[in-house]
This record gives sequence, C-alpha cells and structure tokens, in this order.
Amino acid sequence: MRSALTAVMLGLLIEGVAAAPPGRIGSPPFWVATRGEARVFILGFGESRDTSWLTPAVRNALDQSSELWLETGAPETGDSAARQAASTRMARLAHDSTRSLFDALEPPVRKRTLAYLAELGIDPDSVRTLRPWRAYYAIVSGFYSRRKMAYDPVPVDGTLERMARTAGKTIGYEFPTRDAFVTFMAGMSDLEQSQYIEWLLDFLDDYKAGLNGEDETFGWIEGRNPPLRSLDRMRTRTPALYQVMQPRRNLWWARKIDQLLTTGGTYFVAVGQLHVLGPDGIPQQLEQRGVRLRKD
Repeated sequence: MRSALTAVMLGLLIEGVAAAPPGRIGSPPFWVATRGEARVFILGFGESRDTSWLTPAVRNALDQSSELWLETGAPETGDSAARQAASTRMARLAHDSTRSLFDALEPPVRKRTLAYLAELGIDPDSVRTLRPWRAYYAIVSGFYSRRKMAYDPVPVDGTLERMARTAGKTIGYEFPTRDAFVTFMAGMSDLEQSQYIEWLLDFLDDYKAGLNGEDETFGWIEGRNPPLRSLDRMRTRTPALYQVMQPRRNLWWARKIDQLLTTGGTYFVAVGQLHVLGPDGIPQQLEQRGVRLRKD
C-alpha cells in the first residue's frame, strides 16, 4: 500500500541525512542473499517521514552495490512521438468504453464504492468510464485531498534512487516505465481488479477507525509491527488479488535475485515491505530455491 497512498516527493536532498535515533530497539527488515562471492541485499520498506531507516548497515550495503533494483521506474523517455504514444496507450488501458466501472465491480464492492464516492464528494459520472485499477487511484486521491497528512512523506525508494544516481550506479526495475506498470495493472482480471478496490476500501476503513496509527505506519523502521493484518486480509478476503500481487510478483523478484547471484557481484534490492512478509514473501521464495539468506 506504501506508495499508492501517499504523494511521492522526489526532491529530497541527501546531504544532512538524519542518523538513526539513539535508543532505537531494532532495524528495518533487511537480508543478504549469498552465493559464493555474490551478494544481494534486500530491504523491505514502508512509509517514512525522515531518513532514520538509513542505518549504517543499509548505507554501507548500497555503497558496496554496483546496481540498485526497485519496483517502478520513471515516466517514459525518448522523443515526443514515443512519449505521446505511451500516454495514449496508458489512457486507453485506464478506460473502458464498453461498460461502466460499476458494472465491472462485484456487487458488494460496487455498493461500498458508491458509498465512498458519495462520502468523498466524487461524482460517479467522473469515474464511470475508468477501469477498476485506475479508479483505485481516483479514490485514493479523493480520500487524501480531504485529510491533511500529519507528516511530509520521504519516499525510501526515491531516496535510494537519488543516492544511486549520484554515485553513478546502474538502476533496474521490475516495471521499468510507467507504461509497463499500467500494462501490468490493466492485465488483471475483472475479479482481481474488483478485489483491488475492495482491499483499498478495507484499508481506508481502518484509517478512519484509527487502526493505522504511528506504530503501524513507522514501526518497520525499527523492525516492529509489520503489516501482517493487511497481508493476511489480502490473502483471505481477496485471494485472487493476493495471487497476483504476492506469489506472482515475489516469484519474479526471487528469480531476478537468483539470477543476480550468478554474476559474482553485489546488488541492492528495495521493495515494499509486504513483498518480504508472509509464506509467499521474497525471502521464503528464495529459500525454496536453495538460496542462502541471513538477516542483517
């Protein structure tokens, strides 16, 4: 849920990075996979309002790595024609001219979505042509436009990316461009997209009930309070979505890390913390492939 629910701030200056506070009780979820001389560091991260997660171990691991791997890359580059083509394609994948958003949703999700739209003051006609995956972000935007966040987000992936670029490191992505991410999202089935909305509404219900508090949001920085409730709910209440977002994507990462370990080099992988948790998390999938892991 991390980056989907907050504004991304890419203008962070790395100079003067905050040190880990004294008396902290733990460190972020952080592993190293090894094979021979090869190493892949794996950081699972969540929301952050500062850089206290950038411990000496994390910083040193990035310094030692020749490549940084993240989930999603930058907007399309290239000439104006290529960018326009990508923009047109993404717009096409965001809309459905054959039926409405509400026809695409499962009946209970449709009812909850309409109630949320009314609560947020969003005209149903303004989202009627959106496919569910795209309507998710319209609902997120409407929800947070009515609630001032208590902190300014400092995105972990954006911070690491800036540091890597400054150091001249190569950066790889699961989804190299926004177009690639949109194509993945639009490729989900009707049921998976409906469950994507359902999972969001469950999260927003928790937010309104005060269940996503300070420790829930920032506990990962000290290795506390991982969001297992959210992950378990995805697995049990929205199992089709779970298969797409967890086993399927985590298998991609496990294969990528396994491949990197064949090169003899050192690499750094940073992913949202849900991808390193649970029975289908990246560490578990690596262990099933016989990859040696230790927690740093």
